[in-house]
Amino acid sequence: MSDALHRERLRAQLAGHLERLEREGVWGLSVAAPAAGPIGVPREESLGPVEAEALGCVACRLHETRTKVVFGVGSPEARLMFIGEGPGRDEDLQGEPFVGRAGKLLTRIIEAMGFAREEVYIANAVKCRPPKNRDPAADEIGACRHFLMRQVAIIKPEIVVLLGNSAVRAVLDREQPMSRMRGRFLDWNGVRVMCTYHPAYLLRNPSAKKMVWEDMKIVRDALAAAAPE
Repeated sequence: MSDALHRERLRAQLAGHLERLEREGVWGLSVAAPAAGPIGVPREESLGPVEAEALGCVACRLHETRTKVVFGVGSPEARLMFIGEGPGRDEDLQGEPFVGRAGKLLTRIIEAMGFAREEVYIANAVKCRPPKNRDPAADEIGACRHFLMRQVAIIKPEIVVLLGNSAVRAVLDREQPMSRMRGRFLDWNGVRVMCTYHPAYLLRNPSAKKMVWEDMKIVRDALAAAAPE
């Protein structure tokens, strides 16, 4: 058997294993001894080892064209987490999510909410840039999903903001129009989730900025109401 065929079989086996674990309600790769907690991530797991694992990942075709893996950035104790779709050209070159034009707009939104970028956590549904900035494919999202679930499980944010339809598919597995999902919290395994438009969409459709700001005010106010005294 050739090395290439062997790798493809291993990828297929891994994808099937992860799908089975997901159907059983496990978010991460560890199936959970009682001490692992409700989301299947060992207590001792931290972002550093997960990132190191992601840096060497070859589970889908995106690794063939990436410059850098774009894992995530921000506070590991963030109360608020943003999840986008996938890295673009600037992110692929720098290895950090949301650093291009859309990223600068997201930073302004975060600051308008009263936070510094360093206080929140920012990640993407897939960690490698899809060629020509296309939407990530379903199998690419599936291959990368365990990294995202482990990030969420480790950080334990109070609120997750999903930016764009690919992020919604990756986390909630929904295909509804954004107009029907935004503007209210959805429950996801006990975490409050706000779906809203991606900053790149706002650059193309400035009229949608008002709707996104309405969503972010709901998030801001909820965090303020739950802030420890």
